[in-house]
Amino acid sequence: MVSILFAISAAEDECRACDWKSDIHCGKVADGTCVFSALNRCQVERVSCLRDQKGLPPFTEISKGKCSKSTPKCTKP
Repeated sequence: MVSILFAISAAEDECRACDWKSDIHCGKVADGTCVFSALNRCQVERVSCLRDQKGLPPFTEISKGKCSKSTPKCTKP
């Protein structure tokens, strides 16, 4: 069990840690099926990295501001 936890922690360490500075950004997957809003760009990039590691499509477009409410939210890995 310890080795499983270590493997999960090691994988998450590949995606950089972020601060909590507020500067809302939105990430969108290439096919436009979902979006993800986060406190800042770094956090969107981190979730994109984690999605990629889990075989989910990463965000190909990151823009400043909140995501459109008309597009479904991406699940956080």
